[in-house]
Amino acid sequence: MKTKFILAFTWFYGYSNIKRAPVYIIAYLSLPLSLLFFIYVISKGELINYGILGGLISVIVSNSISLIGDFTFMRLQLRLQDLLVATEIGPIDYIIGLTLGNFIYSLPGLILYIILGLIFKIFNIIQLIIILVILAVLLFSTTALSITLASLIRHTRHSWGISTFMSLLFTILPPLYYPFSVLPKWALDILYISPATSASVFIQGFLNLQNLNLYSIAIFIIESAILLSLPLYVMKWREN
Repeated sequence: MKTKFILAFTWFYGYSNIKRAPVYIIAYLSLPLSLLFFIYVISKGELINYGILGGLISVIVSNSISLIGDFTFMRLQLRLQDLLVATEIGPIDYIIGLTLGNFIYSLPGLILYIILGLIFKIFNIIQLIIILVILAVLLFSTTALSITLASLIRHTRHSWGISTFMSLLFTILPPLYYPFSVLPKWALDILYISPATSASVFIQGFLNLQNLNLYSIAIFIIESAILLSLPLYVMKWREN
């Protein structure tokens, strides 16, 4: 593993983006904060817990999904992947660099929602540590899914539409901002196609907002393992 490359790429893809264009932080926070406001107003504060948890998960998932566009652009337009293939850098180094870069980029949003969660006493420090472990797995699995999809895209312009659609499918429709128990079983089963669904159901049960759903935990583990392995089969890491 090329640690120096991973750290340098994390700096390039994560920190430098924040430094050069901090307005993007406001852009990716605008939707979850708007939803939090409407949830607070419509429910008169009763569902504020779900609004904050939804925002916490959404920051991770939406930024990971946005990688579809960035990865496609770097692969097809900048030819960055072709350049790396000719070096000693391996695909795992590249994937980890992208994932950690995404984490750095998501960090301001995560800190904001963690502060909100502690202020509203949705979780304590011990529970927060468990939630962060779940979010770390979610970060790597959704990033792996984005890399897999982006590796199959033939034209850069297609990536923007796909990432927008995927972001809607993975962050708005699943029960991130509302109790999963309001959904009929068949709808919840369909929404498990998004790893954000199983993570959210898991966290809602873990925090006693809903009954703990062991089925969602099993799906989260299996789905994460499958998604993490996909880039190694789909991603073409060769010179020709």
